[in-house]
Amino acid sequence: MFLLVKKLGAWILSLLLVLTLLPGQADAGTREDIVTTAKKYIGVKYTWGGTSPSTGFDCSGFITYVFKQKHNITVPRMTTDLYQEGTTVKKADIELGDLVFFTTYKPGPSHAGIYVGSGKFIHASSSKGITISSINDPYYWGSRYLGARRFIKEEEKVATLSVLPQGQYHDVPLNYWAYNPITTLSKKGIMNGYEYSQFKPVKSVTRAEAAAMVANALNLSDSTNKSQFKDVSSTYWASASINAVKEAGIIAGYPDGTFKPTKEMTRDEIAALIDKTFVLTNKSANNSFTDVKTDYWAYESIQLLSENKIASGFEDNTFKPLKETSRAEFSAFLYRALTTLTVK
Repeated sequence: MFLLVKKLGAWILSLLLVLTLLPGQADAGTREDIVTTAKKYIGVKYTWGGTSPSTGFDCSGFITYVFKQKHNITVPRMTTDLYQEGTTVKKADIELGDLVFFTTYKPGPSHAGIYVGSGKFIHASSSKGITISSINDPYYWGSRYLGARRFIKEEEKVATLSVLPQGQYHDVPLNYWAYNPITTLSKKGIMNGYEYSQFKPVKSVTRAEAAAMVANALNLSDSTNKSQFKDVSSTYWASASINAVKEAGIIAGYPDGTFKPTKEMTRDEIAALIDKTFVLTNKSANNSFTDVKTDYWAYESIQLLSENKIASGFEDNTFKPLKETSRAEFSAFLYRALTTLTVK
């Protein structure tokens, strides 16, 4: 009996060691840490050939410095070399910490930055120093975008990784802050994870994913089998959900007839979505955030979510309305709404 318990204990220990190295866990933390580190240097001056905060940075000098700080990731020093290495990433699949490249004063890759989410990247601008810009900026960067590369290594997928019961994920441990919302909604079939029983909690929630979760939560159905948006085919995995939330007046498309299903949703958009979906009973709206003015398009929705304890702000009394919403955050917001509010 003692030997059996001893062997069982050893087996459990080995399993725990495997789980600490599951694909996506360390990777997700590294991505967020790199973005956090990069943002610490906003405002540092631009210096041709610069590689440190004290002397200033050029674009590739900034990247190599950030990746080396605490993360010990070594990347090529020159922009042209950076573009030749790493893993190619499609624009629609760019994640936090990926490198984005542009052609500026000469053909080929001549400028690079670090993707920080919501279609933006942080980089060493020759005119502004370390700053954040949009990769789709119609006045400059949009037309000069060249491609993206990934240097943050994904953990090798283990083919023998166990498939967990519905609602359980290898990357959402019991002590994870959003464990209850994620597992509860997953068990009810409101949301799903990815292969290898992964949830990817820090991955930004897309418009298609949000549409599917809301449609599942409210049992919304599509009255037509034909897609209502020119960028969503009828065979797209979330086509029915997208049509359903549009018909319910919860998530609309864009003036050009598109839905942009893979676009990341920001915190202000999530606030508006929940405001349109649920009856927010507490409407005193006394709280205010320093970065949300009264004339902001989502001001009332943001205040109501705060008053009803669906979504809170940050320690510096900001709401960060344009910050992308992670899958874990959206799970928490939706869970709180479903358990405390009434559907309209």
